[in-house]
Amino acid sequence: MPRIRICIGNQLIESNELEISKYIRVNNHLRRFGVPDNVRNVLKLDWRAVVYFDDLLKGLLSILEDKDQFIRELKITINKIIKNIPSILSENNYILLAVKNYDYKKVIERVGGELSLKIVEVNELGKIEFPYIRFPAEKVLYLIQLLGDPMLPEGFKSILLDLRNSMAERKVIIKEYGIQWIEVEIPILAPADMYEEIRKLGIIKYYSPDPSTSEMVLKEEILYKEHRRDGKIIVRLPAYSIAWLPKICAKYGFYAEIAVPIPKKLRLNIKQNFSLMPHQQEAINAWKNNGNLGTIVIPTGGGKTFIGLAAIAELKIPTIIFVPNKILLWQWMDRISRFLGIPKQEIGILGAGEKIIKDITVATYQSGIKNINKIATRFALAIFDEGHHVPAKTFKDSALFIRAPFRMALSATPKRFDNNEILLFQLAGEVAYKIDYAELVRRGVLAPLAVRKILVPLPPELRPVYEATEKELEKARDELDRKKKINKLIEIARDNPEKIGVIREIVKRHKDDKIFIFTGSINFAEMVASAIKDIIPVAVLTAKTSESEEKRISRDFVEGKIRALVLVKKGEEGLDVGDASVAIIAGGSKQVREFIQRVGRVLRGGTNKLAWVYEIVSKDTIEEAISRARRARELVRGIEDFIRENFGVKAFRIIRWTPS
Repeated sequence: MPRIRICIGNQLIESNELEISKYIRVNNHLRRFGVPDNVRNVLKLDWRAVVYFDDLLKGLLSILEDKDQFIRELKITINKIIKNIPSILSENNYILLAVKNYDYKKVIERVGGELSLKIVEVNELGKIEFPYIRFPAEKVLYLIQLLGDPMLPEGFKSILLDLRNSMAERKVIIKEYGIQWIEVEIPILAPADMYEEIRKLGIIKYYSPDPSTSEMVLKEEILYKEHRRDGKIIVRLPAYSIAWLPKICAKYGFYAEIAVPIPKKLRLNIKQNFSLMPHQQEAINAWKNNGNLGTIVIPTGGGKTFIGLAAIAELKIPTIIFVPNKILLWQWMDRISRFLGIPKQEIGILGAGEKIIKDITVATYQSGIKNINKIATRFALAIFDEGHHVPAKTFKDSALFIRAPFRMALSATPKRFDNNEILLFQLAGEVAYKIDYAELVRRGVLAPLAVRKILVPLPPELRPVYEATEKELEKARDELDRKKKINKLIEIARDNPEKIGVIREIVKRHKDDKIFIFTGSINFAEMVASAIKDIIPVAVLTAKTSESEEKRISRDFVEGKIRALVLVKKGEEGLDVGDASVAIIAGGSKQVREFIQRVGRVLRGGTNKLAWVYEIVSKDTIEEAISRARRARELVRGIEDFIRENFGVKAFRIIRWTPS
């Protein structure tokens, strides 16, 4: 009767004589873990026998007895290999063993690296080929900081721990210093460039108006302090720096030991009840590949919230979400509950009169600052919704002093009129992912758009008033007086009564659609509503609208009982009133960001729908310059042919209105 003969390295293992049927079954099973050597008449087991030893053993035990000498010798040999194979090989790069009770595919998916086979000497067993994951030195040094990452397999973490212990002399220690600060111990012989980069984390840069010229100038605010102690340089930094220190240290061949308590696992059971669209998955992948840091730029309607929810579901670490207003506060709470399966009573809330802090908390920027000492050390992930608000003078401390090593900013338009997006990128990370409106139209995510700019003259009775104010502006005594005159010109042009006739004609054309009408003043909004109420059911939403009335109006608009909403400073951020097809912009939007967010309200619905934007501008006034700065023409650049071929209309037109 035949025998099974296998070898691992130079170790030969031979079975007892086997029945033909058992021999065939054992031989077929072993071939999954090696290749035959016909010269020596043996089956040569390779690294697969070690990586998948549990499967190898399970198959053998279904055929042979556990006490069989062949199985006992195989166990002894495999255990000897596992005990003696080196976990770390150091060449020009670091090479980490891809077998040690973990799935190497998960490591490569999570942090990258290149799989390669290396021949290593394993004591008396001789040379055996094994898989290793190759990383650049700086990448491995950065990986050491991820020992607390819940996404890394434990077996891989044990290898990283061994590597860290072998590099004690190249260690930078990060310690607590109060609640809002950290202290960094840097070896005295560390490279000067590394020290300089660490020090720069304590210098925040932003643009501020120069009182003498009113021009924006770049300023530096020095927040770090330093001294020497026990042969080390000690640098005190704001807490946000903890997110960037590991990368900086790794760049220079050092690793950062974080001796600061960072919340690890959520105590909540998360159930992800949604799937990501391809661009959303691209965004979350890019963010993870950037070290769980950075700004994600996606047009309004592109589903930024779900990217934040996906980050929470994947990392499963204590998270705080900052929002600019209470509308978004309630929306995030609702979506966390609905799409992550977390009861609302388990979600913290800071704002709208509430002060409840939980492992997942939604906070307004204002409330975050007021309670910074209570929240600074509670979270590992910080999400900054409508992230362009972060640089605001009264908001930036929320991002500056929260000790979250993982950060995500979400914005349709991070660009700010004062150029202070530089501060957003410093505190939350540079743009990790960006996709534009035209690409989302091509992918069928957002609706294509037709833009009509309508130039409307001032009525005869207002033209002299406007021209007189222009002359007063030329004679302005100082900057304050100049600003007053400019604002008066804007108000005259913004609330041009001739616009109401234009709005009536647009509403008649689209009376079967849902319509947003954006205005710049409550008085003009009420005039518009009064003028179109005979054509279509309409309501007005302003900052003065009560919360209960706002909810009723929003519900009626979603259900179609109200067909037009006239909005004053209510449509820029956070308004969740369902779908609409038409946006009429009659005033009140000076900034590109506000304009884009308003337009974004009608883009949901995909490529089968054509959205319409009407920008009504007072002709031969300051409003024309404001309109040019908003760059409405740019919205449709790149999709003109798509709109013409699919809907038979021009993507952009300028219309000169003549009052009848």
